[in-house]
Amino acid sequence: MLLYTDLDIKSYKVLLGCCLGNLASGFPVNSFGTVLTYIVSYLREREHSNIRNNGVSFVPIICTLILSITMFTGSLLERYIGFRKSIVCTGGVFVLVLAFNAVAIKSFEAIALVYCVLGYCEGVLLLSFLSTAMEWFPRKKGLAAGVSALGSGLSGCIFSSIQAAYINPWNHIPDHTPYKDYPNEKYFSQPDLLSRVPYSFIIVSVVSAALLIIAVYLVRKPDEEELAELAGSNASCLISSDSNKQDCTPKEMVKSTLFWCFFIIYGLNRTDFIFVNSLSKSFGQSFISDDHFLSTTSAITGLLNGGGRLVWGTLSDILGIQKTLSIQSFLLSLLMFTFYSIKSGGKLAYFMWTCGIVFCASAGFSLLPASSTTYFGYEASKLKIGLLYMSQGCGAMLQGLLIIGWHVFLDWSGVIYLFGFCALISFLFSLILHFVLENHQNA
Repeated sequence: MLLYTDLDIKSYKVLLGCCLGNLASGFPVNSFGTVLTYIVSYLREREHSNIRNNGVSFVPIICTLILSITMFTGSLLERYIGFRKSIVCTGGVFVLVLAFNAVAIKSFEAIALVYCVLGYCEGVLLLSFLSTAMEWFPRKKGLAAGVSALGSGLSGCIFSSIQAAYINPWNHIPDHTPYKDYPNEKYFSQPDLLSRVPYSFIIVSVVSAALLIIAVYLVRKPDEEELAELAGSNASCLISSDSNKQDCTPKEMVKSTLFWCFFIIYGLNRTDFIFVNSLSKSFGQSFISDDHFLSTTSAITGLLNGGGRLVWGTLSDILGIQKTLSIQSFLLSLLMFTFYSIKSGGKLAYFMWTCGIVFCASAGFSLLPASSTTYFGYEASKLKIGLLYMSQGCGAMLQGLLIIGWHVFLDWSGVIYLFGFCALISFLFSLILHFVLENHQNA
């Protein structure tokens, strides 16, 4: 008796391709925290002597905002030119623009524009790979979304390691303290390190191109016969046992209370993810003088970012999405409220808390698309996922406002507690979600 049918093998090949595709395109947001200080130091030594970390930290926020808008409109490109052509064209643009960053890095405005384009490309690719993975695994949507999003999470580990190892093999520490009022804000000034920053983007673009070529070869949509076989293997007609609700239109989805509960939860969770992904290393540099340790921590959190998506997605298939969100948001709020106190614990405490926050905050990447298809159906699934993914853009804008408050009014402790408060509100809404789901299922 065969353990795996031909359809199983095809499904796993596609799932591997989706994971590799997201691995290749997940660089802009997931690796920015590691290279932030390198980029800012490079700009300060060239033409922008007054630029600071908290100014450039808006780049991944803008990137996330563009990404979320793209998730809403990204299905249009596929509709006009087809699935395979859309990922080939978008992937090609992504690689070329990523390599162009080696030139654009001389100007902050050019960097921001490059990351906007990268955010658009990542949004198109992420939506295509996520929706395709779940089409091949209708009974395990959380797992499929988790494995597909695993690649995006691992990109932070792999590309951060590549760039940090290339840029700073000597383990130089930031040696320039330009502001007397901010003695813990430090930058690199070593010429040998700074000269390598532009070329690191060319190396990353070559690796991304190789991964995207493999992904394009492996990934495809199921044909009508395969769709019928996949549907026949699922007694619930592609609707999870988590929900009794059949397909609804995108208009009906947006009008539902359930949609807005999910929107608030995922939007608030996103603020904490962007914070730890883009600013945790800068916070670590305020009391840890070991760049290799901080870069290694960023790489390991990249593993947990990817692994967390898989774990949370699998857990949602077992416990249900609401219970999984309650556990995740409670742990996240607890870690964020205690994050500032780790300064007295040194390297070990910083490592443990950063890993924990990234692991918890990664849940949304697998739970969000699974929530959309589970409770609102597969009809127009890309548009529905895109609508719910707009919460990520709202979360990015909220984080931007919090960073402005940090820059003007707050120190590290104040901004960290604000992000902890966001996680706490997310936890409270996850509890409310239980009652909203009961009404949704009885409707």
